Amino acid sequence: MDPQTVLNDIQVILKEASIKCEVLDEKFPAKFFENNPEKIFESYFKFIKNRSNSEGVIRNEDKLALTSIAERFANGEYIAADNGFYKLYHDVKLVCTMLIHFNAQGTRMYQLVDKFYKFATELILRECYKIGITVVDTIGNDNLNMDSTPTELDKIIGKDFIKISTSYKVPISQTYHIKTKELDLFSSIITRSHLETRPQELPNSNFEINNVIAQTNLEQDSPKLGFLAANTSNIPDPTLPPTEMMSRFLHPNWYALPTTMWLKYGDYKSWAPTFNENGTVLDSKIRGIMWLKRIGYMEILEREAKKNGAVNQLKDEKNDNEDKSQSKKDESTKDLHKDTIDEASNENEKKTAEESKTDEKNVHLEIKLENLYDWKPSNYIEDDEVTSLKEGTHDKLITSVLKKIQGLRKHRVKNKITKPSQEETQLYYKAKRLLREVVMAKQTSDLPMSTCKSFPVLQATYTGSVPVIRVQQHRKRGKYNKNK
Repeated sequence: MDPQTVLNDIQVILKEASIKCEVLDEKFPAKFFENNPEKIFESYFKFIKNRSNSEGVIRNEDKLALTSIAERFANGEYIAADNGFYKLYHDVKLVCTMLIHFNAQGTRMYQLVDKFYKFATELILRECYKIGITVVDTIGNDNLNMDSTPTELDKIIGKDFIKISTSYKVPISQTYHIKTKELDLFSSIITRSHLETRPQELPNSNFEINNVIAQTNLEQDSPKLGFLAANTSNIPDPTLPPTEMMSRFLHPNWYALPTTMWLKYGDYKSWAPTFNENGTVLDSKIRGIMWLKRIGYMEILEREAKKNGAVNQLKDEKNDNEDKSQSKKDESTKDLHKDTIDEASNENEKKTAEESKTDEKNVHLEIKLENLYDWKPSNYIEDDEVTSLKEGTHDKLITSVLKKIQGLRKHRVKNKITKPSQEETQLYYKAKRLLREVVMAKQTSDLPMSTCKSFPVLQATYTGSVPVIRVQQHRKRGKYNKNK
């Protein structure tokens, strides 16, 4: 295949691969070139430093000629006979190094540029190798009447291949490692590029960096299916791999699994976590579902039964009271002729008093305890809160409330009083309600939130199945040893 055709095909592939990261469209100095591929970044740093002032601003930036890989492809500057393969590799490495140092580590653009660099360098190296192999095969063929001496183009491509292959290094993955009191924790693979020259910033000073070495036995032949058959002899052949694939297998659910533990922090419950799920298998959600299915539903039925029984009992007592009052009324009507009008009025007053008392009892019993249990201080809203939110003066109200809380707190700390007063508690809940309304009024989805997706996890690599815990049985010794 013609080397120039290979370069044109590489152009089409790289153009499609750089749609998201836009490496081919990035500008760089047109006059910069470095023959040593390992010193491209150092030479570029000196090139920019010599053309910059003490403040880091480039002098005569308008006169500095800039170009891009796409422009050089369009102008036909990558020629195979003029070190075209190395020039393409040189420009790809230079642009990717610039973009890697411009973007923050771990961002999406950072990962896209690093992925494009790995793909482009491996593609160029592979195509150079294919051309070299084709040239060697053609020279070694005696049937073709060709000159056995390599041409000048073959020498140029060979030099480009040597330059690229000697500077190319397989990237080594890295992970974070930290030693705890009980276990060693390892994180997922760090998204750090091979072109990165900035110092590594650790999330914590106690963290360490481990290199994940690639496996070297990938080309080792796997055992054939015949070797996995059952071994007829009692003593297995040591030269063959083991035939038992899952020896002494135990399911993890058969073990006594640790569950979540409730934490007790005393007065710090308002901001401290309620439970610890570190090193557990059953989380709090599954534990709550199991409790609800086995115990919670039964308790709900019992509460409803007690509630219905109490309502029926109140109805029976009310009916008894009505019967008694009716009987007393009948007796009083019989004695109307014997008693005077004053006595009748006194009896009527007593009856009205008794009826009012029964009504008060019934009203008191009709209060729902669920509403009292579910009521919170945050449910109470004052009038000034509503007016401030309507008029848009909630910021002034929040400031005044926080100042009052600060003054009450200083007074309380000065007098060595640990428990806050009722006024301070009410102001605290008031400020909490106002801040909640202000936060909920904003669109929280539009707020920029940068989260760290890499976190330490517990990793364990087993060569086979889950290890079995063997219980060592100790023999019971007698009280006295017999001497022979």
